Parts: sequence; C-alpha cells; structure tokens
Amino acid sequence: MKKKMLSVLLVLAMAVTMAAGCGKGDSSGASDSGKGDKDGVYKVAFLPTDMSLTFASWLADELTTAFKEYDDMELTVIDSKNVLETQISNMETCVSQGYDYIILLPIEPAAEDDIVAGYIEQGTPMMNINLDDGGVEKASSVVANPYDLGTVVAEYAKGQIADDANVVVLLGPSGNTDSIERRRAYEDVFKDSKIKILEEQIGDWEKSKGMEFMESWIQVHGDKIDAVLSMNDAMAIGAIEAAKDASLNDIKFFGVDGLADAAVSIEEGGLDATALQDAQVMAKEGARIVHEVLTGENKEGFEKVEIPVTLITNENVAEFIERYTKNGMLTE
Repeated sequence: MKKKMLSVLLVLAMAVTMAAGCGKGDSSGASDSGKGDKDGVYKVAFLPTDMSLTFASWLADELTTAFKEYDDMELTVIDSKNVLETQISNMETCVSQGYDYIILLPIEPAAEDDIVAGYIEQGTPMMNINLDDGGVEKASSVVANPYDLGTVVAEYAKGQIADDANVVVLLGPSGNTDSIERRRAYEDVFKDSKIKILEEQIGDWEKSKGMEFMESWIQVHGDKIDAVLSMNDAMAIGAIEAAKDASLNDIKFFGVDGLADAAVSIEEGGLDATALQDAQVMAKEGARIVHEVLTGENKEGFEKVEIPVTLITNENVAEFIERYTKNGMLTE
C-alpha cells in the first residue's frame, strides 16, 4: 500500500506551532514572552537551523510534543532560516528577553561555541541538539554519534557493492561536523577496498542539490556510477529521482537520518539503506535534561547524551513505516 509523505504538511503545521508559541513575536525572531508571563512556567527556546529542512522540522515537531509532557515548561521555536547571523542574533535576543533555557541546533558549531559558552557563563543554560562538535564543556548535548551513523551505513554498503565499485558522494555544508564525521566513517570502512570516489560535492542537505549534482554526474560518468553515498536522506532521494529520469536502475543509494520519506523510498526500492538518528528519542531526552536542569534536579547544570543508532533496510523498514503512520508522519 503506497504511503503519502507529509513533509510539506509537517512544515505548515510547525509554522502554526511557532506562531502560537511566539506570543508577540513570529517564527523569524524571538518573542517578547519571558518567564514572568506565566508564574511558574519556564520559557525555553529552540533555535533550529532551517525549518524548510525535513529533519529540523521533524525535530521541532518532536520537541513540541515532548515539552507538552511538562506543565511547567513552554517551548518556542524560532527559525534561523539557515543564516548563521540570524541564529546568533536569535540567541542574543532570547538571552536579553530572559528565556530560561536555549536549545540550539547549530548551523556552524565552531563559529558558535564561544558565544554559547559565554551565555552559559552568564547564567543561561544551553543545549546543542543533533549537532555538537564538543567545543563547549558545560553545554548539554543530545546527539546520535555522526561517526557511528556513517559507520553502520558504510558497513552495510560495503556488502552491497563490488570491492572495486565507483561511487559519488553528496556532502553536507562545508565545515559541518556531522557531514565530516560521516564522510570519515565511510573512508575508514572502505580504506582496504578498491572502491573509487568519482566525484563528491557539497549539497547542503538539500534534495534539489542532490538531484542537480546527480544529473551532472550522469552526464559525465553515465552508467559507470555504482553507488551514491549521501550524508543525508534528502540529497540521496534527489539523486534517486535523477537516476530514474535517466533510466539508470542499477545504482545503489545510501543515506543518513531515517526520515519518513526515506522509509517509504526503501519500501519502494529506491533507497537501499539509511541510519536513523531518532528525533523522537532526541526530543524526549532533550526535554528531560532541560527540565532537570531548570528544576535543580541536575546539580551539575548540564548532561551529555548519545542516543542509539539504528540501520534501516528493506529487512526492517516495515516497522518504521508502521511507526511513522501511527504518529501521523505518513498517511495511507
């Protein structure tokens, strides 16, 4: 039974959530609300990279759900729209408006570490979620280890392609820790093989760029491409569409994220495998840590958590299709 993907609807739903949570503000900047607006309610801001990216939207949705379990916390989602200066400005605004806690999905951790450390030192606890380069000792962290994500996919891919296969690689943004570590994992797993990288390009996590680069690679290399190694699912799915348009049906595709549309692609024979970085688990752990820090249960003021990594293939994809259908990310 074919599933319909709800990525666009999810983004629209999150836009409504952001507008409702921001009070006098909107999704492009911090609201005017602070802890004093509701007695006993802690004000928490989540600053994602870009709500147009499917994983960031998924994570924001899961965080919104997780925070509903706590009567004494309220979450506001503030989009950075993939602009570093905007995210830094949003952090400053949240601090000046008295938010009690800031959860950050950083655009460029190395460029933001000193700022995050400074705000923590001044008394605003912060968390890096989904992406953390380890540069801030007292920032909480909830991540799926990016090297492990790359490793489980690479080990599976190695068994699916020839030892002398030709591959192309779709990378995340320049300097992005997750992309770098996933790429390093692939390199380590393949180091004793004769697998050859024909091309690699920075696709910035975007499906459209995955399609664009794949179209170009097909023009240059044709049917010599045996596999596409993508640092996320969206770019891989874009590459799959380009290959289908060119009637190239024997290429293997591997991604990372474990999104609902990736599960559908695996079920339909497009994507061969992906590694799940579970936004639901991240959100639940993140909300728990925030609550324990704000209520004083966590005396240290921070906690660092790595969540489990799961490989999704055609052998276990049915359980994820069922899960995503139950939580509304997919519909019949």
